[in-house]
Amino acid sequence: MSGDAEKTAPGDNSAFVLFALFSSVLVVGVAFAGIVPWMSLALERRGVDPTTIGIVAAASPIGIMIMAPFVGRAMQILGTANSIMLGAGLAALTILLLPVFDGTVQWIVLRFIGGLASALPWVATETWINTVASSRSRGRVVAVYVAFLSLGYSGGPLVLSLVGVEGWRPVLLFVALELLAIVPTFAIRSYAPRLEVEARLPVLSAVWAMPAVFGAAYVAGMVDTGFLAFLPIWGLRVGLDHGFALLLLTVFIAGNVVLPLPAGWLADRFGTRPVMALCGAISIVGPMAVVYAMPWPVLLGVVLFIWGGAAFSLYSLAMTDIGHHCRGTQLAAASGALVVVYTISNIAGPPVIGAAMDAWGPHALMAVSAGIALLFMALLALTARSATPELPREAVALSDEADPASGHERREP
Repeated sequence: MSGDAEKTAPGDNSAFVLFALFSSVLVVGVAFAGIVPWMSLALERRGVDPTTIGIVAAASPIGIMIMAPFVGRAMQILGTANSIMLGAGLAALTILLLPVFDGTVQWIVLRFIGGLASALPWVATETWINTVASSRSRGRVVAVYVAFLSLGYSGGPLVLSLVGVEGWRPVLLFVALELLAIVPTFAIRSYAPRLEVEARLPVLSAVWAMPAVFGAAYVAGMVDTGFLAFLPIWGLRVGLDHGFALLLLTVFIAGNVVLPLPAGWLADRFGTRPVMALCGAISIVGPMAVVYAMPWPVLLGVVLFIWGGAAFSLYSLAMTDIGHHCRGTQLAAASGALVVVYTISNIAGPPVIGAAMDAWGPHALMAVSAGIALLFMALLALTARSATPELPREAVALSDEADPASGHERREP
């Protein structure tokens, strides 16, 4: 039994619940995306070398990756809403303590603990959204969630540029935003879903059961993080103006915000797998089109907008597909596994892309991105004949009934 009096949100409260969850995600996104560059700039002012800064930055996603598989159990013990609020509160505390400690090791520890805490609201929120969303609208609902998340991430650096990086002001602002994110969750805590079924779905079992779904999340994470790190560098190395190179990154992020919405609509209409195939195909063609479009700035921007949106839509489509097939603790476990895979790609992507660019030049960014998308499409093709994910028997018992939006038939246990 959950730690707070929770119940599944009735249909007439779904819009209110979703709006509250989206608002919380938006605010957390701003805080998360703002504190990372603040931290890097603060360490650089101290004379810390780039490698160490990278280790500090990696501590948080490592913490998320370790904690994500256990969030489902935490949701059973604490309750869904309490898990979100506790995680946000602990994350805010770790941010508040950063200026108190000057040592790099202390910052690594704080960021690692912050990652452990951040996994709670991330996995619990995605589980809750998938629980509230109906089969007919799940693709659109998840797409709106991803759009709010992307808006938050894009707003973090902007907020930091407005408040500056000196003193306590930026830290206190991001702490306040983390705490503010608790308010919408507190308002809807009585509608949070219970997770009372004890069936287990380990991370590896989930990935093995739905390899194409998790492959989609990996592509989204690797392309998105890799481009945030290296698209401006690519632009400079191919001779683009510094300001235009940064503008291209903004255009790429804009695609992340906008295009998951039509992708979600298409998924609700035609099923998640056909739309995954479309986004995967765009993710293969996109890198080649970028190289071709270099002489034409407007065309280059259009290509990056479409490619960026298609690649990041793969995450929302993966989340949608999981929602179609899992329920209860299985949904929480699969959501945790999705976060693990996405985080692994966040950690692995930049070093792989960076090494490739050092070895083969700037266009290696495009080659690696296209290659990963090609592997995903091969995986999608190999698993296309499966009518339903090969989940463990206890997981199948929690699956949806035949779900036209999922593109699969329900497999009887």
